[in-house]
Amino acid sequence: LVPFASRDDVDFYTRLEGCLRTDASRPTGREPQAYRSYYAPVKHVVDGDLCENYGKLTHDEQKKIAERLDRTVGEIVKKLEDTRNALL
Repeated sequence: LVPFASRDDVDFYTRLEGCLRTDASRPTGREPQAYRSYYAPVKHVVDGDLCENYGKLTHDEQKKIAERLDRTVGEIVKKLEDTRNALL
């Protein structure tokens, strides 16, 4: 677990996770929220693994999600990379 530095990061990743939960295909067919909270309820935690799957989507799917977030695909990818690199 890694805490976010700003409220903007929390809002961005929460919205991204929500879009990915509804729009992205699931290889296992399971609902991500139900899977993550199988043993204990998950509250106030963003699923980083799910957010990282944004880069694995097709360009059309990425563009659709980016439009819902009012950002470009490049901005989202850069934000993901910046967060990942801040941890290293």
